[in-house]
Amino acid sequence: MERKLFLGANTADGLVHFFTELIEMYDLKKLYVLKGGSGIGKSTFIKKFASAFEHPKTCINYFYCSGDPRSLDGAVIEFPNGVNIGIIDGTHPHPIDPRYPGIIDEIINLGEFITSKDLSVTKAQIDKISAAKQNHYKQAFGHLAKAREFHYKLESSYKNAVDFDKIDALLNKLIEKTVQQINNNF
Repeated sequence: MERKLFLGANTADGLVHFFTELIEMYDLKKLYVLKGGSGIGKSTFIKKFASAFEHPKTCINYFYCSGDPRSLDGAVIEFPNGVNIGIIDGTHPHPIDPRYPGIIDEIINLGEFITSKDLSVTKAQIDKISAAKQNHYKQAFGHLAKAREFHYKLESSYKNAVDFDKIDALLNKLIEKTVQQINNNF
């Protein structure tokens, strides 16, 4: 089985993520934390690693990047025996360092495989591109904040016209109905 999920979101308050909660959420026995720059192949590495364990009885949770949903930020493989293994991108904007080095977490530095003489970009160019990227994210977060402001204005225009007691009554009936269905195995 395969699930496609997000561990983070770009919000009006900036990037919000739950990478640090991954070990507890899935009771991981091993977490590989990838390090290395943009374009080094972390997403491809994650995909190839996780897909190597595809099996009808294995559940693979793919966690996609909130900034580029074509790119993977991580994966958790849930094995039928209860052993769960994770692999994540531990670089900016969600830097992760091992909490349990040598026990659960292991750093894999893909930066070791960069051949400096073959780089077609200078430090100054990287700094310029990174600054432009950060500026655009800052602008995007500002736009999301403005959108949230308008959302709240819309909400407030409806509040006085809604009968929340009736909605609560409907909610309670739905909960009761669902509990009965669960107890009767649907």
